[in-house]
Amino acid sequence: MSDDLSHGKPTFQELHNRIWADLMHYGGPTLIRAALVWDGYLGAMLEWGLISVADHELLTSLLPHIEDNPVIRIFTGWEDEDEPTLE
Repeated sequence: MSDDLSHGKPTFQELHNRIWADLMHYGGPTLIRAALVWDGYLGAMLEWGLISVADHELLTSLLPHIEDNPVIRIFTGWEDEDEPTLE
């Protein structure tokens, strides 16, 4: 782990390199799970003001498109009343 992480927020380049390394490491169905984790992590960083909108867009563009991505729904809300609930 680099010194950047131990002293605050990671840089754009560090996040880019970590995402790229994960995408190269994981393949097949595991790639989708890794992409979902990264998408949620980057979304949280954006929400907390740790990365800019521009950096978020560039970093998420590295991720594969995921149809019906639950990360998007978590950040934008669940509008469909037909969605399953835990109740």
